[in-house]
Amino acid sequence: MISIKRKISIIVVFAFLLILSAGCQQSDKDINALNDLEIIRAEVWKNQHPDIYASFMTNAEMEKTTYGGSVPVDYLEEFPNLKIFYDGYGFSKEYLRARGHIYALEDVINTSRPKGGASCLACKAADFNVQLTNEGEGLNKIPFVEFVEANPEMEGISCYDCHRNTPGEVKITRTHFTQGLTSVEEEKSGNLACAQCHVEYYLDPDTNKVILPWHKGIDTDDMIEYYDEINFRDYEHPTTGAQILKAQHPEFETFKGSIHDAQGLTCIDCHMPKIAGEKNLRSHQWTSPLKSKEGLTQSCIPCHGGEPEAIISKVEGVQESVYKKTNEVSDELLAYIHRLGKAVETGDVPDEIIEQLRDIHRNAQFKWDFVFVENSEGFHNSQKAHKDLDSARELITEGIAILEEYEK
Repeated sequence: MISIKRKISIIVVFAFLLILSAGCQQSDKDINALNDLEIIRAEVWKNQHPDIYASFMTNAEMEKTTYGGSVPVDYLEEFPNLKIFYDGYGFSKEYLRARGHIYALEDVINTSRPKGGASCLACKAADFNVQLTNEGEGLNKIPFVEFVEANPEMEGISCYDCHRNTPGEVKITRTHFTQGLTSVEEEKSGNLACAQCHVEYYLDPDTNKVILPWHKGIDTDDMIEYYDEINFRDYEHPTTGAQILKAQHPEFETFKGSIHDAQGLTCIDCHMPKIAGEKNLRSHQWTSPLKSKEGLTQSCIPCHGGEPEAIISKVEGVQESVYKKTNEVSDELLAYIHRLGKAVETGDVPDEIIEQLRDIHRNAQFKWDFVFVENSEGFHNSQKAHKDLDSARELITEGIAILEEYEK
């Protein structure tokens, strides 16, 4: 007897395959006639690159690791503090752990969070980015639902997003990343495709354009300084009145400056290992190498040696330290929000001090959130993760000390 959940999973994958097939009207003969602003669908490459295509389709699998994975998780239930942290913003309505890349478009369309402009599709569908290039930045403000309904043939993340129509070559397809690179140096091609989307970003309040806040640097202090300078906020917290910044998924900024980055490694070395027995072919299942012994054998062991179990133990030890501190600081931040909210309600603290305390809330939560939403659970750069968590804790301690002066 197949469970309802299992039936739904089968239907979802089958529907995705139908969309691929229906949206691909090009034949193999047509491929060479298309330019880079005409999308060749993944299905069309199937006959020319069957091994890569089969690898790509494994992104439909949902698996878990001790501290991560792609199995759906309701973060609001698992981490109830988030309901207070994100109060006043869409993530307090729904916040689910991301599944594999193959589901990215489907999941953003079906989310219960309020949907804004079409620019929310910038990292979910190549179709939006091609139209953005052709039609200009006004496309960003078209209502999300209107754009989706007008483009039923859209395909989620696939070949075009990283290669355009040239297999084997990394090509940037996001204008927001091209513009972001004017502030940050990055020459490693193995990072470029992934860094187009695995970054912190914000939407311009006027144009709804996707912008990377790298103008002063890529650390949290640099971003906070930039956001303060342009007077930006994602939302106002209804309890404290703080102007909150919601971090996204800053894998690229976190990885920069890490031990592995300093050794010259890139995203693909760990997340797209070479396929055993194949020359110059890499896995196109973008996932954690911890999910399988084969992944560890191809990604980690060539450099580190040893057995898969030992590698997993070492990685999870790093993650456990960050995970534990993340939860500790989360509880401290929650207590601070409650105390600041009470001070705002009673009116016993001078307005200028309240503004100072609100800035502490803004900055501490951004630093904490920067670590929480980063998808390696701290492994990409544990030193940077601990630094941000320690900084958030110091800010909270400072804020509580100020509040205590008025609570006596």
